[in-house]
Amino acid sequence: MPELPEVETVRRQLAKRLEGATVVEIEIWRSGREFPIGEEFIEVLIGHRVISIERRAKLLVWRFENETALTAHLKMTGRFVFVGEGYERQKHDRIRFVFEREGERIVLVWADVRQFGFLKLVSSEGLQEILEGYGPEPLGVSAEELAKCFARPSSRSIKALLLDQTVLAGVGNIYADEACYRAGIRPMRVATKVTVKERLRLAQEVQTILTESIAQQGTSANDYVDTQGEKGGFLELLRVYGREGEPCRTCEQPIIRVVHVQRGTHYCANCQT
Repeated sequence: MPELPEVETVRRQLAKRLEGATVVEIEIWRSGREFPIGEEFIEVLIGHRVISIERRAKLLVWRFENETALTAHLKMTGRFVFVGEGYERQKHDRIRFVFEREGERIVLVWADVRQFGFLKLVSSEGLQEILEGYGPEPLGVSAEELAKCFARPSSRSIKALLLDQTVLAGVGNIYADEACYRAGIRPMRVATKVTVKERLRLAQEVQTILTESIAQQGTSANDYVDTQGEKGGFLELLRVYGREGEPCRTCEQPIIRVVHVQRGTHYCANCQT
C-alpha cells in the first residue's frame, strides 16, 4: 500500500498541474466496489475550480471553490495517471477527468485493480472530523515531539504504534520496518520497553527515511507508480523490507521475516534488539 512518501509524491505532481484548473468533464467508466460513485459526484464537481490538493496521512484532499472536498485514498492499487486526449480506456480504469487551465486541457484517469481505493465527496465539517482523527504528521513536528508518540503506556509493540494512524500519520509497513532497523529496535518489542533515547532515535530515523524516500519519488515494492506511470526509486535503498534471507547490509546476517500485527515484518536479529 502506498505510504506517506508515495502519496506525497502523487500530491505534488497533481498539485503542480491541477491547482487552479477547472473540472470540465467527468466520465464514470466503472464505480468502485467499496465507495460507489453516481451522478451526484459529477454534478458537484463539474464547472468548479481546484483550489488546492493536500495530503493528510495517506489521504489526498482536493479542495474546490464551492467548498466541496474530494478525498482520495489509493489503498492497495489505486492510482491517478495523466494521459493524452486520445487515450483508450484500459481494463482497470474507473474514472476519466478532464480539466482546463489557461487554455490547456488536462486528462486524468483514476484506475484501481483491486478496487479498495476510493474517491469520496465530503462537506467541510465532515472533512475536519476525518482530518482530526489522525495523529501528527511525522515531518510536521520536531523529532522530540514525534518521540512522544511512542511514549504512551501501551502493551502493544513499537511497530503496532508506528502503524496506528491515530498515533502517527502516514507510516505503513515498509517505513515502519526500515525505521526500526535503522534505530536498532526489533519491531516486535513492547513499546514500553523502548527507552527515551531509543524513542528519540526512532523518531529521527522515521523523519530521515520519509524525507529520503520522497526525494526518490517513493518505493515501488508492489503496484505503486506516480502520475506519469513511473516507479519510485527508493526500493534499491531498502535495508530490510522485502529482503528476507538476504544478507544484512551492516553485519551480513540473513534478514528474517515473520508475521507480526498481521503484517510481514522484516528485521536483523543481530543488529536489532
